[in-house]
Amino acid sequence: MSIASYTLMLYLREQIERYYGEFGIASMLRLKVIYFNAKTHLCIIQALHGPHRFITSILPLLTLAGKHSARYRTLYVGATLQQCNKFIIKFQQRYINKTIGHYRGIVQKQKMIEEVTKMKQL
Repeated sequence: MSIASYTLMLYLREQIERYYGEFGIASMLRLKVIYFNAKTHLCIIQALHGPHRFITSILPLLTLAGKHSARYRTLYVGATLQQCNKFIIKFQQRYINKTIGHYRGIVQKQKMIEEVTKMKQL
């Protein structure tokens, strides 16, 4: 499954407007999906402090990612992108440690590690 960050952002805006109306969408002027990893299904959503509660409250209610069914959970709420980056690195390391045993060859293991740790500089 592959979904673009922009598509996810539009879906979030649509759902915030649905649940919180004009006030909710007006407070989400700075809403951005900064990072999305299709392998780990992890993303960073950036919003202003205060209105971020609108996002965290509707995430469990959302059921779609593009055209596919999905389940959203809040794993971490950080004050800065650097703190979120630190959390993602730890999360990816745990994911790699958990799934590395399912891959046989060294090339397959290296490819999986590259896919999981692929991240733009924040």
